[in-house]
Amino acid sequence: MSPKVVESTHGYSAKVAAIFLFNLLTGVGILALPAAVAKAGLVSGILVLVTVAFMAFVSLTFVVEVLSTANAWTMLHPKTNSKGSSQIYPCKNVGEKLAAKSKVTSNGGFNPFEIKEKVEMGHMAELFLGSAGSTFFYAVLCLYLYGDLAIYAVSVATTLTTTTGADPDISYYSFLLGFLMIIGPFCFFNFQKTTYLQMFTMIMRNTAIVLMVILSAVDIANGNRVPLDNIILCDVPETKELLGMAVFSFMCHHSIAPIILLLKDKKKSFAVILFDYVIELLYSSILILSAAINRPASEINSLYTLNFGDYPIEMLAKFLSFYPVFTLSSNFPLVCITLRNNLLTLFKAKQFGYSQQVFTLVALIPPAAIAIFVHDIRKLVVLTGSFAGLAIMLVTPALLVLYSRHQLQCIIGSHWRDMHPHLSPFQHSAWIYLVLIFSAFVLFSKIF
Repeated sequence: MSPKVVESTHGYSAKVAAIFLFNLLTGVGILALPAAVAKAGLVSGILVLVTVAFMAFVSLTFVVEVLSTANAWTMLHPKTNSKGSSQIYPCKNVGEKLAAKSKVTSNGGFNPFEIKEKVEMGHMAELFLGSAGSTFFYAVLCLYLYGDLAIYAVSVATTLTTTTGADPDISYYSFLLGFLMIIGPFCFFNFQKTTYLQMFTMIMRNTAIVLMVILSAVDIANGNRVPLDNIILCDVPETKELLGMAVFSFMCHHSIAPIILLLKDKKKSFAVILFDYVIELLYSSILILSAAINRPASEINSLYTLNFGDYPIEMLAKFLSFYPVFTLSSNFPLVCITLRNNLLTLFKAKQFGYSQQVFTLVALIPPAAIAIFVHDIRKLVVLTGSFAGLAIMLVTPALLVLYSRHQLQCIIGSHWRDMHPHLSPFQHSAWIYLVLIFSAFVLFSKIF
């Protein structure tokens, strides 16, 4: 999203926050995991998922900590531009103000590190990594969103082609064109995700996933199972591919700020995040195990819902087959609008006439072109996760927390940890370097 600083005026409970975060985590990536893990091997596949989920959790706690630090900067040194909107920049005397506030805080006064405003990750990068860091973040975020849109477009066109049984050489492009012509115009508007859309999407996703698990379990109980000696346990080349896909599946870091902002009891932030990552990991594992035991790896579709197109009960078969079409079509305009706003910020083009219309086309055309030439959903997910997703989920949070802690140490001293209410549980600098080393490992495993 474009960098905004938005004040919180209301909030919701930890349960509602957990629902919203779970909805972010349970995206289209989970539908690609059964085939990927079955081919990589159950042992190595589950190990990859656990490792990536843990690293994602660690880096997300870094984001929450930096969000709290950025709130202190925002409160103590706001800067208003000519149009009256608030911007935030570090300044020479912010350290003196923080130091003064720290004395008040220690005596029971207001804590400047309390999260009262939403500071987007792009703004955090501008604060603590400078203009180069901010540009880097917006660039990789735009690349990630381009990949997201391409995955959505290919998923919808592939689902419609497979479900209707039409000639794939012709119908894929027809369905892709139809999808873009129907959904594309909505990308020119301005709207945000609502609670109702969140709830609708969550219900659809969970119904589909639970239904797939139940149908696979029933099929296994009826004797349709893969012999144990035919189940792949470890395949190194496929495991390398799975790393990028797992990053794509567990990445929600760029969208965490509004969820934390509206959480009433922000002391529960880390508990909510941990709960959701554990549930998401268990959820994914159950879906993967039911698929791998029920079908050979070679028979599991890259878009897992397509495996149920021939289920005897036609109503269930149609629901699961068309599930990606319903949910991805509703999310496509939202992602496209988010991409457009980030492009406007990256190129500083908001003040130009017709910039919204022009950059909507800039956001819409490249994913459409990618979908024309690349039909492999798995390849798109791996590439998006291995590069742009990796930079957003692991590299940027690690650098943000590294440099924000360094600045706090320089201007306040070690006392800053006593007044910071949202410190990551992973305080030792070794955790930061571990995240960066793991990022390099994932990157090099994809390149080499």
